[in-house]
Amino acid sequence: MKHGYRQSALTAAVTAGILLSASQAYGAGFQISESSVSGLGRAFAGAGVAGDDLSDMFYNPAGLMLLSDERQFQIGGTFISSSGKVVNNGSTQSFASTGGILTVPVTGDDADGGEDSLVPNLYYASPRFGNFRYGININAPFGLATDYKDGWFGQFHALRSELTTIDLNPSVAYAVTPDFTIGGGISLQKADAELSQAQFLGPGLPAGEAKVEGDDTSVGFNFGLMYAPTADARIGFGYRSKIEQEVDGDLKISIPGLAVPDAGATATVELPETAYLSAFKQLNSQWGFLASARWTKWSRFDELRIEFDNGLPDSVTDESWEDVWTFSVGLNYQATQKWDVRFGVAADESPVPDAEHRTPRIPDDDRTWLTVGASYHPTTNVSVDFGFAHLFIDDSEIDNTIELVSTAPGAARDNIRADIENPDANLLGVQVQVKF
Repeated sequence: MKHGYRQSALTAAVTAGILLSASQAYGAGFQISESSVSGLGRAFAGAGVAGDDLSDMFYNPAGLMLLSDERQFQIGGTFISSSGKVVNNGSTQSFASTGGILTVPVTGDDADGGEDSLVPNLYYASPRFGNFRYGININAPFGLATDYKDGWFGQFHALRSELTTIDLNPSVAYAVTPDFTIGGGISLQKADAELSQAQFLGPGLPAGEAKVEGDDTSVGFNFGLMYAPTADARIGFGYRSKIEQEVDGDLKISIPGLAVPDAGATATVELPETAYLSAFKQLNSQWGFLASARWTKWSRFDELRIEFDNGLPDSVTDESWEDVWTFSVGLNYQATQKWDVRFGVAADESPVPDAEHRTPRIPDDDRTWLTVGASYHPTTNVSVDFGFAHLFIDDSEIDNTIELVSTAPGAARDNIRADIENPDANLLGVQVQVKF
C-alpha cells in the first residue's frame, strides 16, 4: 500500500506543478495587469489610448502613433506586497476501510501564502517615419507566487508555487488616415514554473516533499485599432491572442531514507486571450477622463490534463473557470508644467466559480482597485512616473478535495475547508521615460 501512495506522487505533484504554469497574480485569475506605472495611477483606465507613456503598445499597438516623434525608451517596475491568512475551518482526511469511510480532522497551523514580488517592464519606440512607427516591449503578463510554511494544515495542496513569464513583443503601427490607426505585433513568451508540496506517504507516516519545475516558449500575436474623431478624444480596441504553452516538467520527490528517480510529465495549457476597449477625452486644459473595459477568456481553463512519461493514465483536474470583465475609470490632472497627477478605480472579477474550485495555489476572488499616481518632468525629454494602488479583495472560502492516492481513487482524500481572511495587496511602481 505504501508503494501506491509513493507512486501517486507523480500524478498529485505534477498536476499541481503544471497548474502553476498558470498561477496566481494580481489581475483576475493569474493575469498581471501591471505593465505601466502611469497606468497604475489611474487603475489602467484608457489602456492603449492614454498617450502618456510607451505602454500603449502593449495594450493596443496602434497607440504607438500617439507618442511624440522622437525615439523613446522606458523602464519601470511595480513592487507588489500581498497578504491573506488561510484559516482552517474543518479540513478533513478520509480513508476507505473495511468498516466504511474513516474521516479524521486535519491539524496544523494556519498560514499566509502572500509573497512580495517585483514586476518589471521595458519599452522602446522608434522615431516616426511618416505614417509608420515600430516598437518593442518586454513584459511579464502572467505570474507571481504563493509560499506556505512547512507543516501547515493544507500542506498536501500547496507549499511553494512560483511562475515567471517573459513576453518579448515587437510591434508596428500605421496611420491609415489622420483619424484612424492600425497596429499589430508578435509575442514570443517564455514561461518558467516551480512548485513544491508535502508528499503523502500513508496514514500516520511523516510527509515527504515533491517539487516540480517546468518551462516552455511559445508564440502569440496582438493587434489594435484606434479612432480619433477630434483632437481631444479617441477610442481604441486592443486584442492579445491566447498563447498555448506545452509545458515539460521534471518531478523530484524527497522521501526520508528512500531514493526516488525523477519523472517527467507534459501538459498543454492555453493562456487566455484578452480584449481591451478604451476611451480618452480631454475635458479642458487640465483635466482628462479615461475609461476601459477588459475581457479575458478564462473559460479556456476548463480542465487541466496531464500526460505522463512512465505509463500512468492521464490526470484530469476540473477547473471550470469563467470568462471575466474588468472595468476601470480614471482622471488625469495637469497640476503644473512639471507635475501631472492621476486617480483611478477599477472593479476586477475573479474567474474562480466557487469554493470547490478555489485552491491555496490560486486563492482568487473579486477585487476593487483604488489608485493614485503622479509624473514629474524635470526636462522636456525626461519623465519620472510614480503609482500606488491598494486592492480590496473579497474574503472567500476554500472547499477543495484532492485524491492523495491517484492510483486508487477514493482510497484517501484530503478536503481543505478554509476561510481566507483579510486578503489585500499594495502595489507601488516607479518608471522613467526618456526621449532622444
